[in-house]
Formats: sequence, C-alpha cells, structure tokens
Amino acid sequence: MTVMLSALVRAFFVCFLAASLASAGTINVEHWRGHVVLRLSGEITTGLSEDLSSKANLADVWADGTKVLLLDSLGGEVDEAFRISKVLDATPFHTVVPNEASCASACGSIVFVAGKFRTVEPFGRIGQHSCSRNGIPDQSCNEEITRHAVRHGVSSGSIEAFVTYTPPEKIIWFSREDIDGWGLSRYPGEEESGFEKSEPRVIKMLTGEMPLAQSAWRLDFWGDGYRAFNRTTSDAEREMQLNLFCYESLPGRLFLTMEVNGDAGVIGRAIRKVTVATESFSWDTATPYINQEDIKVSVVVMEVPKEFIKPFLTSSKQMVFNIDLQSPYVPMRATTHLARSRKNLLFAANNCAHQDYDLTGKPIPRQ
Repeated sequence: MTVMLSALVRAFFVCFLAASLASAGTINVEHWRGHVVLRLSGEITTGLSEDLSSKANLADVWADGTKVLLLDSLGGEVDEAFRISKVLDATPFHTVVPNEASCASACGSIVFVAGKFRTVEPFGRIGQHSCSRNGIPDQSCNEEITRHAVRHGVSSGSIEAFVTYTPPEKIIWFSREDIDGWGLSRYPGEEESGFEKSEPRVIKMLTGEMPLAQSAWRLDFWGDGYRAFNRTTSDAEREMQLNLFCYESLPGRLFLTMEVNGDAGVIGRAIRKVTVATESFSWDTATPYINQEDIKVSVVVMEVPKEFIKPFLTSSKQMVFNIDLQSPYVPMRATTHLARSRKNLLFAANNCAHQDYDLTGKPIPRQ
C-alpha cells in the first residue's frame, strides 16, 4: 500500500505553465485508423476517470486484444490521474500519443504509463517534470509516481530522474525515440517474440556505448492494421528499421521496407542494387520503389516474391536486407533473425491495412 499524500499536495500535478491547463478535460469517442477509439483531451480534472469508465465499452477491441486511448493533455490532478490508471488496469488499453499531440505532467508520468501497451507516434511527444506543492517540488509525490511506474513495468530511474530533477515550472520533452530509449514504451508482440525490456539510453548514459539491437520483431500500427518491425541499429532508432506489412486491397502480396533517414530522391539516385536474402533464397532489384514516409524518413520497398512468402513466414531463420550505394555512400546492411518472431510476422501478414492515414488521422487514397 503506498503512502497517501496530503490532499493539498495531490491536488494538482502542475504543468510548466498554469495557463496551459485552461481547457477542461474530456473523454471523446472518435474514429481513428478505421476503429472506434477514445481520446483524453485537456486538463485532467475530477470526474474524468468516471467518464472514461462509462465509455470504455464503446471503444473497439483491436486484434492485439486492447482498446485504444489517445492522449492529448498537459496534465492536471494527480489523484484523478491515478484513478484513470485504475480504469486502465481493469480494462486493457493501448495508450497512444498520436501525431501532433502532447501528453505531459500527470498525463505522461501516470496515465501514459498505465497502458498495457504504450506508444508515441513519430510526431507526438511526452513531457515530464516534478510534482509540486505551491510551485515547490514535492519528493513524496514524485516517489509515488515512481512506484506506480515500476508496478507497470517501467524502471524507477526512467521516471524518477526526470520528475525529481526537472522543476515544476519547466518541462522536459521526449520524442518517440526518447520514450523507446528510456524504456517507457511497450509495443504489442514483445512477449510473443521474446523482446527483452530495453533501455538503450540508460545503458549509454552509464557505459558510454549504445547496446546492440535485439533481433526480436515487434508490432505497431500500420494504416488501420499492423506491421511487424525490427530495429536493426538500436532498439530505439528508426534508421535501418525493417518493416513487414500487407494490404487487404492487394491480396496475396507481402512487403518489406527499410527506413533510411533522408530525402527519397537523393536515396533513389544513390542506390545501385537492393538485395534481400535468407539462408535458402534471395531476390534483388536495381530499381526498388522508394517512398518519403515522413519529413525525416524514406523507405526502400521490396515486395516478397509470391513463391517465397510461405517459407519466409514459416521456416526462414535469418534475413539480410542490403542496399548497395554509389560512392561516396557506404552500403547499408541489416541482419535480423526471424525464427523467434514467427508469431508476430504471421500476425502482421494476417492483419493487413485496409487504408493509410495521415498525421491528422485522415485516410490517404493509395495510387
């Protein structure tokens, strides 16, 4: 049983500017990526947990067994944030900070962490700072937040360091890569592939070196379906990330991509040949399809030949994705294992996207 804080201490988990918490909190039902989801917006105030509980049954259950709660809040009452956490404990939710949204203070340190799965989209952000009393940091409140995080599978240091040393009037913002790097995120499929809890930013801070990436493939949203992905340079970095996905509108077809930081045109002009190989078969092309996925990242696309789809998903043990580039660029070579991630690869192949969605959640027609 955690030590209870005084009512005054726990009245508000102050965000970086009191003016930022002007809008009263709401739980709205909306469509996102082709599903009915809930969105928490605005200030976290008394009664929001009851509203969430009453509307939880309205949200769709996704194929991974969870419902989705989108988060866009700069914080509010810490007591209410803990009550929201209890609702999320009772009904498994995937907490998501969507593109162009911010989840800070009690939202980022308590509500986000309470999700069974918890992810930040490429252009969402999480903010943390100290719990406070009359603008003065309150360590007993910070310690309760840390204990809550540990109960939900987050290492104490990944929360405690930021809520303890960031004053209430300031805020430290985390990108998707930061959240992954500090071990706050949890993707679907981690347990199925044997992905071990990863905190590469913590390890680098302690040792000066970034740990090697794991070969386990995890799952993430892809349009209104899923894709399997593997980070090949670091568990927290998108550069040379591999993705496996399909589209319902293209039956019987399966696609692999490698993410590359940079402009699609520049990358396309630099490519000599792209080769994908397993221990049993390989295929290549000098003219891969290249797409600008977002303002930072392009993807090099390789379709899996139809005759290789079944062995790739069911029996191949290892894969190499190699991009041969013209001078002065050096080749990009990503190696990953497949055997332990078989369930996630098959899951992605059986939960294809019907439609792509842009940063605002609007469908994008495919050409």
